[in-house]
Amino acid sequence: MIKRGKPEGPIRWTTLGNAPYPKADEPCSGFLLQAGGANVLVDIGGGVLGSLQHYIRLEDLHAVWISHLHADHFADMPLLYYAFAFAEKPMRKIPVLGPVGWAKRVQDFVKSSTDHRMSDYFQVVELKDRGIAEIGDLKIQARAVEHAVTAFGLTARYGDRRLAYTGDSGPCDNLVTLAKGARILVAECFATEIEIPSVHLSPEDAGLVAAHAGVSRLVLTHLGLGLHEDEAIERAATTFNGAIEVAKPGTMLEA
Repeated sequence: MIKRGKPEGPIRWTTLGNAPYPKADEPCSGFLLQAGGANVLVDIGGGVLGSLQHYIRLEDLHAVWISHLHADHFADMPLLYYAFAFAEKPMRKIPVLGPVGWAKRVQDFVKSSTDHRMSDYFQVVELKDRGIAEIGDLKIQARAVEHAVTAFGLTARYGDRRLAYTGDSGPCDNLVTLAKGARILVAECFATEIEIPSVHLSPEDAGLVAAHAGVSRLVLTHLGLGLHEDEAIERAATTFNGAIEVAKPGTMLEA
């Protein structure tokens, strides 16, 4: 149970992984969002579930928030179901928030002789544009973004603190909207070249979103194959003159 009170202290965002496929020392996309005692797993790609447990116990997880249903952001969700369904001790039912149909997709994948449903172990919540989830005093607002499938970015709010995450998205107005008022923008840049139209951001695109939103700090994540960190930062700096860095597994940000 999370105690409510005067929101004090930072929003913490820890990168668990951001690779396009699991590597020896790096899972796919997954992040631990923490504020006011709340622990929220944002995206749950391949390998993320194991990495999460370096930071918190599964029984201390309060919610899962899934940006979209591509495997590199979603593949460990069936394994989280196994962790809850077959735990030695009963697990607290937590909300899992994802695009429409996420629960059926997991159920179809894990279907076996047991007739378990996701709703037996999780509070099944389907995301909608502008929808707000509250986990204690932490508020998470979803904004629909442009991708090859239904996808959402988020704004995390805790008191007067803000942090934004693009999820996977091509350039769109909602990215600027979700990042406005945030100190930190965590932005994917999987597009190695500027493409029109695009379902991913290039470093230049990420920089433009950060500049138009007026954030102080841009953190690049989910870099495209062959896009090196120094190059990504240098290219983002052509459109954004604030602080820029690249997230790595274990990187912890405070907003």
